[in-house]
Amino acid sequence: MHARIEQSGRVGTWSPVAGMIPAARAAVDGEGSSMARVPFGSATWLGRPVTSWALFALATLIGLSSLPAPTLRAQEPAAKEAAAKEAPAETKEAAAAEAPKAPAKSQENLLQWAIRASGPIGFGLLCLSVYFTALVIKLFLEMRVSEAVPAALVERLEAAIKDRKFQEAYDACKENDSFLARLVRTGVANLPNGRAEAKEAMNTVQEELVVGMEARISYLAIIGSLGPMIGLVGTIAGMIASFQEIATAAGAQPKPEKVAEGISTALFITLEGVSLAVPAIFFFAFFRNRIAQIAMESAKVADRTITALLAAAKQPKTA
Repeated sequence: MHARIEQSGRVGTWSPVAGMIPAARAAVDGEGSSMARVPFGSATWLGRPVTSWALFALATLIGLSSLPAPTLRAQEPAAKEAAAKEAPAETKEAAAAEAPKAPAKSQENLLQWAIRASGPIGFGLLCLSVYFTALVIKLFLEMRVSEAVPAALVERLEAAIKDRKFQEAYDACKENDSFLARLVRTGVANLPNGRAEAKEAMNTVQEELVVGMEARISYLAIIGSLGPMIGLVGTIAGMIASFQEIATAAGAQPKPEKVAEGISTALFITLEGVSLAVPAIFFFAFFRNRIAQIAMESAKVADRTITALLAAAKQPKTA
């Protein structure tokens, strides 16, 4: 006893899978707008891009901490230099003996100098970098083809269809929440309306899932846009501080260390903002391509599964 499926889009009787259609329709209607959320599983492998990026960041921090910061020396007036040259040797020795020795100033490394020069704007960029790193790791764990198209689910579906256990195939998709499972159970639920209707329903669910995944990676694009803008704010703030020191000198020579401090603030914050934006833009493009790959692979396997199910339903049941 086998099912009869018409090409016009209507189904007369379809006994092998008729028993699971009401449950399938109820499950599909109950999903609603929650289909755009794709909680994939967890894994321990983070991927080569994340590992390489983390090692590069660690090596950069170690290199910065080992480099000494350049020392700044104030310029002395030319009159003092000329007077020192004209003074006799005895006067110089006496002045050197009477002058108290200045305490040795501890020299800070390049990393300490960068932290001091960055200020609160640099701290904000640091917090944004921590969030960016956590987001990239999470996306690497979830957005993988092996999670969207589980090999165990594919094998279970093939075995169930081969044995004409259609209800078991639908239950396997209902128990799983992967990209492939959502597409297959949507197609099975709409098969009574015809092959074309089932295909259209699967395409609709696929678009909803892709939109939900793209919304999650859109934060990478936001970080990539905000990084240079925050760096520009730091550039303007540092240059304002430097020119303020020059403008308020009141005819006297401005302190070079104060001018250099404002310039270093401008340059460091600009560097930090650009350094955050470049990997953010890269990973946004990377995960956008990954989403397209997941959608294409899931749709291909789901379409093959529905076709195999229809072919198995048309075959006569052997004793």
